Amino acid sequence: MEKLDTRLIKNFEERNLSKHSLGWISDYRSTAINLVKEMGMPKLSDEDWRFTSLKDFSLKDFSPIFSSKSNFKKPSLPDYIDKIDGYFIYIHNGNLVSGTEYPFIVEPLEASFEYPEVKKVLLDDTLSKNKDFFYELGSAFIENGLYLKINKSQKIDKPIIIINSFDSELDNKFLNTRNIFFFGESSSAEIIEYSLSDSQNEYFLNKTTTVNIESNSNVEHLLVEAGNKNSYIFSNLKIIQSRDSNFTTNSILTGGLLIRNNVHPMLNGEGANSNILGLYLSTEEQLMDNYMFVEHLKANCESRQLYKGLLNDSSKGVFHGRILVHEEAQQTNAYQTNRNLLLSDDAQVDTKPQLEIYADDVKCSHGATIGQIDKEALLYLRARGISKDKAMLMLIKAFTDEVCEPIKNQTLLDAFHNIVNNWFEKSKLTN
Repeated sequence: MEKLDTRLIKNFEERNLSKHSLGWISDYRSTAINLVKEMGMPKLSDEDWRFTSLKDFSLKDFSPIFSSKSNFKKPSLPDYIDKIDGYFIYIHNGNLVSGTEYPFIVEPLEASFEYPEVKKVLLDDTLSKNKDFFYELGSAFIENGLYLKINKSQKIDKPIIIINSFDSELDNKFLNTRNIFFFGESSSAEIIEYSLSDSQNEYFLNKTTTVNIESNSNVEHLLVEAGNKNSYIFSNLKIIQSRDSNFTTNSILTGGLLIRNNVHPMLNGEGANSNILGLYLSTEEQLMDNYMFVEHLKANCESRQLYKGLLNDSSKGVFHGRILVHEEAQQTNAYQTNRNLLLSDDAQVDTKPQLEIYADDVKCSHGATIGQIDKEALLYLRARGISKDKAMLMLIKAFTDEVCEPIKNQTLLDAFHNIVNNWFEKSKLTN
């Protein structure tokens, strides 16, 4: 039986995707598929994949889906998302389906290829670093997704909420999506990306979001992956920051049988600031692999990574955090922390913090911890009349709450707390 990557390469060639009316898209796809061929499916021998085996995944029989034929029905959303006063954008099986007017630009990605901003983002030299098989696969099959642009000096007054819904049409399918967010100079916005599925069958989702933040802009971003627990999700979030820009992203991972969550901020302008936050909440047989690669390319920038894992049953977590400080990036401040709480004797975590520094005037630190519920703290609370279940929940919530501290927008903070509380209830952690 042919492996999945071999079959996808054949599909690319059969569909002649290297041919496009825009020559640069043809070149872009061709370059990417050649890299896919060259790299092959990641193996345990690859340093960035040493804790996650894709052997079983590589034998799956996923066939590509390019154009959804199912009729869109507004998905049933939890009240804490549905009731938000914001600008809702709906994407169903990778296709932009909402037709509401917005005070910003939103278009299907394929319709935006002629825009200079889209070409600028896709061909940015900084994106050529840190080659990744699934990112290149996404570039080869680039078609579905959206382009969102906030104009220069524009301040969006309400959160932008992007709902990614999936249905049974995706069963045993491979879906590739690419979103591009472009924030003009001195603009600001808050974005919530929320993914859900009404199917419990297997599918393979390969998604990339590229965020371009021009100088003096401020962006807060909350990513929630709440799809079904039988899906395979490979996510790349790439951020290119210019001078004096501020970006905060917080990822909450609850869905997926296997999730690979790549986050790659590139601080490419002096004075840029980046907060990379995340919470992976896994149960049963889930595997959540988080790979952070923070690049400091210019001087006087600051980054903070804080990722926490809460793991129950036989689930597994991975955190590989890498900070790369280039020679030009003097006076860098970069901090990286990974903390994990195991709620079961069968749960496990592999963590690998990493610093790579080529500048001599920097402040950088990293640390990682793995532990269980503090028995002394639990005893302290119980001695004050608090039940064991409630005391455990108090300690667990205190553990998770630190992740959202850098978030300034109250709507995003409320969404964070509601999503985590909902996971607590569904997981029945204290039963």
